[in-house]
Amino acid sequence: MLLYDQDQSKLEGARHRIEQMDDWLTTEIPEPKASYGELQCAPDLALLDRNADLILESIREELAAKVALFQFLSGAASRGAILCSCTSGLSISTMGTLSGYPSQLVGTHFWSPPHLMPLVEVVVGTRSGEETAQTALQFCRSIGKQPVRVNVDVPGFIGNRMLHALWREAIYIVERGIASAEDVDTVAKLTIGLRQGIMGPLEHMDLAGLDLVHAIHKYLLADLAANHTPGELLEQKVRDGHLGVKNGQGFYDWTRRNSEALIQARDRQVVRELRRLREENLPTSKDFPRPKGTEI
Repeated sequence: MLLYDQDQSKLEGARHRIEQMDDWLTTEIPEPKASYGELQCAPDLALLDRNADLILESIREELAAKVALFQFLSGAASRGAILCSCTSGLSISTMGTLSGYPSQLVGTHFWSPPHLMPLVEVVVGTRSGEETAQTALQFCRSIGKQPVRVNVDVPGFIGNRMLHALWREAIYIVERGIASAEDVDTVAKLTIGLRQGIMGPLEHMDLAGLDLVHAIHKYLLADLAANHTPGELLEQKVRDGHLGVKNGQGFYDWTRRNSEALIQARDRQVVRELRRLREENLPTSKDFPRPKGTEI
């Protein structure tokens, strides 16, 4: 496995960080460590271009930057390498067309934090080859992830469409003065959050009864946020420079809150859920042998 980063300091410390994460995960979720061969740090992107059979990019979320990267990797592409983008919502079809390798490119959206979250959305562009899609799905299984196939290349794919619909309504509730940011988050954590790991929204609707869902939609949907641009409250916060944890002020005053403690609590909660999923036989890396001859 070849690992490249344009920031050489990050590349030099990558092996140590990976080992730390692996040790922590082995402690939190006891099972034998998986081995995927030797990790080589590649100081030159051309090394990947010459050797990789599957390339997984996770650079900044800009279409032009991702296209330029894939265009540079013409050697790998000419050898039939699979090109995977970790974009969280950019068009895979556009990326493939502009790069010149539409049939070899698919989306592989790893959810954050990627070393913990088990799901990967494999996004099939309008000209992505079926063999490319199948290889990407199998690759995700081989590294212990649970892939889902996104058949239509739409903005936000599956998860981010649902997530941002929830975020839009949360902002709207605060904007209208219906409840405080703290109370909105409390409701989400102590209702939706407690159930979501067990049942998805469509399962929940079936359990509730679609006639009940239909009746509620008749009066509720018209009152929900329906803006097609960022809400006014969000616009105002961005104009004021209140960007969240990155500069200390957002919906909360992060000079008075511990963001690192929140991240650690999140990771512990994810690990608890992963333990439950292991008990319910979610596929893990040991269940899916890595495809032979695949260099990434």
